[in-house]
Amino acid sequence: MKTQKKVKKKKIEKEDILKDANSDHYFFVNDGTVLKNVLDLSKQIDKMADEVFRHHVNDMKNDFASWIKEIFKEEKLAEELLKTTDKDKTQLIILKHIIKKFS
Repeated sequence: MKTQKKVKKKKIEKEDILKDANSDHYFFVNDGTVLKNVLDLSKQIDKMADEVFRHHVNDMKNDFASWIKEIFKEEKLAEELLKTTDKDKTQLIILKHIIKKFS
């Protein structure tokens, strides 16, 4: 019985990381792109112009980490994102986190 509860709990966690935020909590990127979930963010970082990325992630702030922490309650992911201002590393951290959720 305990095993079934653990499996259900893990399944819920997996769905949450890819679940769309409430429309009131979508992330509006400086270039007009709208992000609904963490996977959207990962996909868009690759396409995002460097100056747009730097607008949201720099030495003074990390809007993506804040959004992930506040909206998706993914504190570990947010903490990891705060350690870098590099676009490629940011995308890699997010992808690794998603993959880890499914492992």
